[in-house]
Amino acid sequence: MRNSEPQSLNNLFNGFTLANIQTRSIELSRLNKMIYCYLPSHLHHCCRVANYRQSILIIEVCSAGWLTRLRYEQEKLLLALRQNGLSGLASIQYKINPILNQSQSFINDKVTIVGKRKITPQSASLLLALAQDATPKLKTNLIKLANHVLK
Repeated sequence: MRNSEPQSLNNLFNGFTLANIQTRSIELSRLNKMIYCYLPSHLHHCCRVANYRQSILIIEVCSAGWLTRLRYEQEKLLLALRQNGLSGLASIQYKINPILNQSQSFINDKVTIVGKRKITPQSASLLLALAQDATPKLKTNLIKLANHVLK
């Protein structure tokens, strides 16, 4: 059975402080940028650094096809990383993470939305019609949303 009692944040982080987690995050971000320097640009959208522990670099890849392409670059990447800051790097492991292929693109540590949603004028008119019978708070929000399209 699951323990549903409240726990302190110290227990949740297993001894790690928020500062340690932030430092680790910054290190992984730096590694990600470093890897992008040595990989061809067409591979940037399909991979990112997941972890670096015990001299093993773990890279997430969005699909098996891109993983195969990335493995062609593995020797060059290992050599470049060893020469430029990661001299203790023993090997690179890959993990397939299909989420990288979905709604968010992880490029240069910035999350960008791939497809912007747009409200059509027909949807805006439906929102205005719906707002007529809504509560006052919901009515104002629906009208504001519809007005973004009608401008």
